[in-house]
Amino acid sequence: MNRAGTDEKQKRHKRLVSLLDSDPLMSDNRLAFELGVSVGTIRLDRDALNLPGLRERTRLMAEHESNRLTSLKQEEVLGDILELEPNRRALSVLATSREHAFRHTNLIADHYIYAQAATLAAAVVREALAVIGSARVQFSHSSHVGEKLTAVARVRAHKDGKYMVSVHTRAEEREIFVARFVVAAIETTIGGEPEK
Repeated sequence: MNRAGTDEKQKRHKRLVSLLDSDPLMSDNRLAFELGVSVGTIRLDRDALNLPGLRERTRLMAEHESNRLTSLKQEEVLGDILELEPNRRALSVLATSREHAFRHTNLIADHYIYAQAATLAAAVVREALAVIGSARVQFSHSSHVGEKLTAVARVRAHKDGKYMVSVHTRAEEREIFVARFVVAAIETTIGGEPEK
C-alpha cells in the first residue's frame, strides 16, 4: 500500500475509534455510512484495531454497569444498562423481538416500553430499595419488532428520600415515550427489623 493509502487508512481508523468513543452503540452499517466505506471495510478495520462488534460492546458495557446497581438487581431491569451514574443519569437499551409485540402485530406492547423506563428510573437511584411512587407518561409514537429502544434517565431533583426522574425513550431516531417518575426510597427490613 502506498503512503497516501496508509495515511488515509490511519485517519479512518482514528475516526472509527472516535465515533465508537462518542457512541459505542453505533452499528457497522452506521459506521460505514459515517466513514463513506463498505460494511466489510468497517469489519476489517475493527478486526485490525481489536474492536468488538456491537453485540459484544453492548454485553461488555452492560456487565460493567450492572456492578454499580444498588436499588435493583440486573435481572429486575428490563433492557441492558449501558451507562450508570448513580443519582444522576443512566442509559439502557432493549433489543426488541416478537416476544415484546402485541399478539398478531409487529407493534411493541406499551407495557414493555413503560417497564424499561420504570426499572431504569428505579435503577438510577442509589438506595438499598427504590420503587415508583407515581408516574406521568406520554406515548408519542409506536415502535416495531426489531427496533432498538434506548432509554435515558436523568435525576432532576432529590429530597427526603424521593427522587424526580425523567426518562426519554427513543426507537432508532424517533422519540416514542417520555415519563416523569417520583421514585421513593424504601427502608428495607430483614426479619421484621429495619436494616441498618
